[in-house]
Amino acid sequence: MRPRRDLSGVIANNLCIGCGACVHADRSLRLVFNRQKQMYEPDGPGGRDAAAVCPAVQVDFDFLQAKIFNDAPVTPLGVVRSVMLAQSTNHERNVQASSGGLIKELLLELLSRDEVDGAIVLGHFQGLRFEPKLIANPDQVDQLPGSIYHNVVFDQAIQILSENTGHFVLVAIPCQLEGIYNYIYKVRPELAERVYCTIGLLCGWQYTHHAIKAICKFKKIDFDRIEQISFRGGGPVGRLCIRTPQGECRVNRRVDLAYQVAFDRSFNIPRCHLCINHSNFLADIVVGDAWLPSTVRTATGVSLIICRSEQAAAAMRTLERKERIRTAEVTREEVVESQTRRVAFGDFSYAYAEYLKKIGEFCPEMVGPNRAAARLSPEKAVRKFHRENRIKIRLQQQGRYRYLYWRKLTLEIRPFLYRYLRWFFVRIVKIKSLLGTRKEVSREKLAGFS
Repeated sequence: MRPRRDLSGVIANNLCIGCGACVHADRSLRLVFNRQKQMYEPDGPGGRDAAAVCPAVQVDFDFLQAKIFNDAPVTPLGVVRSVMLAQSTNHERNVQASSGGLIKELLLELLSRDEVDGAIVLGHFQGLRFEPKLIANPDQVDQLPGSIYHNVVFDQAIQILSENTGHFVLVAIPCQLEGIYNYIYKVRPELAERVYCTIGLLCGWQYTHHAIKAICKFKKIDFDRIEQISFRGGGPVGRLCIRTPQGECRVNRRVDLAYQVAFDRSFNIPRCHLCINHSNFLADIVVGDAWLPSTVRTATGVSLIICRSEQAAAAMRTLERKERIRTAEVTREEVVESQTRRVAFGDFSYAYAEYLKKIGEFCPEMVGPNRAAARLSPEKAVRKFHRENRIKIRLQQQGRYRYLYWRKLTLEIRPFLYRYLRWFFVRIVKIKSLLGTRKEVSREKLAGFS
């Protein structure tokens, strides 16, 4: 990987994800909120030190996986010791999380251990401001927010690790862990000893704040007076809930057209389209929604778990022994089925990176363990996406959300209807493979799930 001189390419192409590695490597920088882009980014290009740790510049997965997992065997899904479906036996915690409640169960277990001094988690401060904070008391766990989909700053995570001695659990999405580990192993390797365990999310992309501004416009919500936002809760899938002094608005994430427009892929942080690490290769234990036809029969959420270290697998066994969770061992095939191979193996992202290089545009240097399994998307589809995505981003930055709404109903009606048809077969008819080419997890295996 050739070294970059600075972050100018990252800024020009809106590729920052807010991990904060650059501001610790180059103290001349700070993360600021760009109001036109509605996302965080560094306030200048910095220099080589900043570029060396930025995950929007490069990520050496072979190097980082070897460091973190001590040269354990690597599969196309990364280091994998076991895969399972799991669900908290605490019904209230499960319903609140919408996806099984496993992150909070893991935090409760790990924080109860004498060798763990705290957990670095995302906390809510005010409005749309969510930042990492340190918690040490298990009683604080159930007060934490659920998954946050909009862009946040994460530089405080490294600050907390730097200022506190001890051993800490770290909860993060893939690109945040990439930035933190880039910084640790290139700048301050002694901090690696302070990371007791990492809990990573199977990532479903970050969104710029344009997504929230758009849904607020569609639903006649005062964006500037948002007090609280929750993207999940209330059972599987869950609802988007936005609270202002005027009250609370709840939006169905599956069938509400306004939600589908506001959280269209074009509202993603641009770096997400190039991400080949949605499965969180660097996390000890990975937690995400089990989007499987076999799990839609449950009344509450079910988590898909990938244990990448023995420590993670042992924590899951402990929770099961204490009857805090119920589990069902499954295969790696369920990871691909749940996340789709396009996401799990980076079919589109690798193709998009190749296309950007071909036309001379900046893109991150990333080759993950899934590259050999990837079936690259056709260049014609990638070229069309790139062209249309640029148009949509420009419309967003002009505040023309209504135009995007009508565009979804006209130019994009066919893929939109196909998505609903797919949802109907999976969630209602409970069939994902119409030809029956894939064997689902048996009902007997999931008999204990609620």
